[in-house]
Amino acid sequence: MCKGTSKSSNSQEKMLFSLPEMVSGKKIRVDFNAPDISSNGGLLFVGNMRNTLAWKIGQSIPDARKQESIRHTYMEMVSQRVGQILCGYEDANDCNQLRGDSALKMSVGRKPSDADLSSQPTMTRLENSVDSRTLYRIGKLFLDEYISSFDKAPRKVILDADDTNANTYGAQQLTLFNAYYNEYCYMPLLIFDGLTGRLMLPLLRPGRTHKSLSVARIMQRVVEYLHRHWPDTVIELRGDSHFASHEFMDWAHDKWYVRYLTGLSGNSVLLSMVDKPRRRAENDYRKKAEAQKRDAEAKRTADRKDTGEERIVVRRYYKLEYKAASWKYAQRVIAKIEVSSEGTNIRFVVTKNRNNSPETVYKRYCGRGETELWIKDMKYFKADRMSCSSYRANYFRLFLYAAAFVIAHRMKHTVFKGTQAERFTMDSLIKRIMLSAVYIVEKKTYIKISFSPHHRHLEETVTALTRMAA
Repeated sequence: MCKGTSKSSNSQEKMLFSLPEMVSGKKIRVDFNAPDISSNGGLLFVGNMRNTLAWKIGQSIPDARKQESIRHTYMEMVSQRVGQILCGYEDANDCNQLRGDSALKMSVGRKPSDADLSSQPTMTRLENSVDSRTLYRIGKLFLDEYISSFDKAPRKVILDADDTNANTYGAQQLTLFNAYYNEYCYMPLLIFDGLTGRLMLPLLRPGRTHKSLSVARIMQRVVEYLHRHWPDTVIELRGDSHFASHEFMDWAHDKWYVRYLTGLSGNSVLLSMVDKPRRRAENDYRKKAEAQKRDAEAKRTADRKDTGEERIVVRRYYKLEYKAASWKYAQRVIAKIEVSSEGTNIRFVVTKNRNNSPETVYKRYCGRGETELWIKDMKYFKADRMSCSSYRANYFRLFLYAAAFVIAHRMKHTVFKGTQAERFTMDSLIKRIMLSAVYIVEKKTYIKISFSPHHRHLEETVTALTRMAA
């Protein structure tokens, strides 16, 4: 936290506390008159926000205020808010207490001695002033930021798309009751790079009754935008069954650069097509289970102590040609049949990939499970805090949380590359790195920032500072 002290003797006397002895023979007195100390020293590793996505978001917001009366630019305000989120302060209410924090000031380009940053009312007015056109421009900024993170065009990009719930508890616009989560909520759609974990694009969607609403159109526009910048890159959509949109598959049919690998809901036709393989798999399982039972009985008869039974699972993969009534073209469908003591489980995926084996294709599909971890990582920034009454304001909030995730992800994999900190979850990054205490002294020609010599991650901190100073 920042030092929020008053120099008046009366105020200092009120903030002086005498505590019971903790050290033998010494009284303990506590006050709030420390020199310039910040608990947000991790912002130093972000560097100047002028080079980040947060500053670009501020630049994209039209400013209709009287220019001669402006004390806080939108670039500084967005950078301040994102900087606070990076340190775990998710609400605009935190602006009042943190606006004088020297580390936060320096992250937006101000000196510790400069005027304080914006307050909560000013920040809230910004959140509620963003219109739909500005939100669209910010969405493009996320894709541009993702594209610029590559030194050269990649050969292949996997779009791992999934949605999650952001529960609402007030009168927020466009929230609906979702029976799956048993809550009123928004349903943010998050698109990640399936190979690197980078966040490509966050989209706030209303609480809804049907998960596939507008998915095809959204993904088409994202794919085409990437293709315009990378004309030789193969772009593959990977997601669960509500991304199996016949509109998207029909659109991608004659485009060599578009692929898809999505889950497919089972139906009576698909189940009948794998009926014989299912019965064979169940028969194989019964044979293995009976053989295991005989072996266990033989061990007990011979008085052997090792009678532990290994779990038996029979898995089979099959390829099918399937065309639903609403589909324009027949598609390759992969069926996975799994039989265990818990019963028979049959899953389907639909793909444009006709080269690899069914097992290889399905295992590639299973790689999308890591998206759940990335969403969880983003939620460590409280990215599901949608407490504004306006839908557009909540959309803008999602962009702010997402910008913090993008900045933190890039920081982990650049200045902390190869260190233990690179493997941190965002929760650990906030607690162990971002909330580092620092002592700040502003001199005439420089500003001195001192970390504790007993910092828990001193080695990682030195490595990061060495890279930044190079």
